This record gives sequence, structure tokens and C-alpha cells, in this order.
Amino acid sequence: SGASAVNPIGIGIGDHAQKYFLGAVVFNLGIVVVFLFVNYAIAWVQVACLKVPLATAIFYVRAPGLVYIPMVWLLMGTSIAASNLTFFPSRAPGWVAIIGTVVLALCVSFPFIMWLVLLRKARFQATTVPDPKINADAAAVVSGFEKDGEDDNKQATVYTGWKRTAYILVYGSEVWV
Repeated sequence: SGASAVNPIGIGIGDHAQKYFLGAVVFNLGIVVVFLFVNYAIAWVQVACLKVPLATAIFYVRAPGLVYIPMVWLLMGTSIAASNLTFFPSRAPGWVAIIGTVVLALCVSFPFIMWLVLLRKARFQATTVPDPKINADAAAVVSGFEKDGEDDNKQATVYTGWKRTAYILVYGSEVWV
């Protein structure tokens, strides 16, 4: 059935026609919440056992940003299932349509939530600098920081000609640091 494509667990909830779509909504969100919980639990273990500062432990486990991976993987199925629950309310009890509407609103707002939590300027501390593989001045700065004592005359490779053009086409002219 179509519901099995959006429900990775494959368990229905209830005895109505929408039980597999409801199962998809509940279990997909459950998978994401468990993933988030495990991320923060690992961070807590680092704080409690290894005496790592909380901010450093959260950085090590990439929380909450790492939750983006299962969320994006499950987002399409979750939104399809929630849409089915929302737009066909006669196939199940009314409370199922309400759950579908709430989850569909969460799916639609997910990009904004990710921006709010991770990517807005106040949270995202990275900046761009010229790429040292295509900019000789940036390469000189980078090679000054990378001296390991063994070969002080080692120069960073700077692409020129068609390699530089291809590199800029694929990667751009700046890097995030």
C-alpha cells in the first residue's frame, strides 16, 4: 500500500483506514526525537564522566544540527502522511485529522526552525575567507600556519588556468571558517 512507503516502522495505530499514515507520523517524529535525545545523552555523558564543558560536548556530538539528517530523510514521508490525515478527515476519527494538521504545520515550518536554531547570524559563527587553493595571498597565510617544522619551504598549491576555473565553478571562490 502507499502508506508503507512513508512508514519505516510499518506499524499502524488504531483500527481506521488511516492507521498506517498515523503510524508514519508518530513513528517518524519518534525516530527524530530519539535521535535528538541520544545526541544530548552522549553530550551529558561527556560532561558527567569526562568533565568536558557542556558547550564543547554539544559541539562534539553536533547537537542539534546532526538531527537534521534523519529529519530530512523522514520529512517527505512524514509530510505526505500528515497531508493524507489532514486532507481526508472522513477516513479516520477527528482527532487524527488534528494530529495530521499539527504535524503538517511542523513539516512546513521545519526549514524556518532549522534557520532559527542553526543558521541565523546570531547562532552561525562562521565567516567566509578567500580560498587558499585559488588565491596566492590566502595560500601564503595558510602555509604560515601549517608549518610543521620538517619542511619550512613547503608552499601551498594554488590552482591556475583551467584547474582554477573548474575549481571555482565547483566549489566557489571562498571557504567557510
